Amino acid sequence: MNGEVERPVETLLITDKEASRLLRISRSKFHVLVAEGRIPRLKLGRSARYRRVDVLAFVERLAAEQSNVAPYNFDEQAPDRSQRPLAK
Repeated sequence: MNGEVERPVETLLITDKEASRLLRISRSKFHVLVAEGRIPRLKLGRSARYRRVDVLAFVERLAAEQSNVAPYNFDEQAPDRSQRPLAK
């Protein structure tokens, strides 16, 4: 070895099964979201794959639609929400 620590590779593309598991929804509900255009699909030959970042972005858009929380920017550091007042 050359002294470098090998880091695990983050999966960029995931299957519908992995995406639905990540969202904790059924595969059929996941396919409805894809059909509605809410989560983009990538075709690789006869296979369909989904970018993990697109699935995470869907969650952020959903949270923003349902509250006054701004969507999370994955390129920036997470904001400190420890001083945020509790909702009444």
